[in-house]
Amino acid sequence: MLDGTHLLFILISALVTAVLCVVLHHLRRPRLGHAAVVLAAVGTVALHYSPLWVSYLTTGTATVAAEMLFLIYPCHICMWLLVLSSALLQKEDPLSRLIKDFTFWGGTVCGTIGLVLNENYDLMPDLSNYNVLKGLLSHSVMILGCVLLLVLGHVRIRVGRGMAAVVAGLTLFYLSGLFVNALFAHYGLPSRNAMYLESTPYPAFPWINSATVALAALAVVFLSSALYEWLALPREERWYRRLMAVIKKHR
Repeated sequence: MLDGTHLLFILISALVTAVLCVVLHHLRRPRLGHAAVVLAAVGTVALHYSPLWVSYLTTGTATVAAEMLFLIYPCHICMWLLVLSSALLQKEDPLSRLIKDFTFWGGTVCGTIGLVLNENYDLMPDLSNYNVLKGLLSHSVMILGCVLLLVLGHVRIRVGRGMAAVVAGLTLFYLSGLFVNALFAHYGLPSRNAMYLESTPYPAFPWINSATVALAALAVVFLSSALYEWLALPREERWYRRLMAVIKKHR
């Protein structure tokens, strides 16, 4: 529910993210940038689990939700991939690049969706409720960390790299969702619809499902990467020129 308070939070979050990214980019201090990514990664995880501490300190008890133990939503995977990426900032092997590339694309897109279409806020539009506030803050901090991977030069926007990373990431989402759903079914627990594989997150719009969202994600990455290459790269370095060169080489 995008009411005035929610929109204001999103605006402030976007402004803070933009300012921090611009400052860190222009400072050109690798250690400071590295520390910022690590802090964003650790901060996202800390915020995710913070309701346990807040609940225990205020009531003497804490209930562990399924989201604390299992990878239920795409943002949960992106959160841990950001932690992994923060440890791989100096690595340039293909697997490390793939992880960082998908963390940027997946974390930025999933984090933005989670911030704008936040289920906790929809159920209780009240920022004085800690769980609601935490849900918005954790997505904001994760978006910052993921965007910093690009701003600080750890990710390069290219059609090939982006598409390969997103295909790998979507496969990870799918396999993780299958595992969690099967695990819950095996133990007779109510389904949590992990990765939205069992039903659409928006019943009023049945065409919005895991398959259509995956296709939309691929389209967004392809189109935005292709547009960037067209605007920023010389013609010989664009994806279609490189693809033509590969085809000619293997004829």
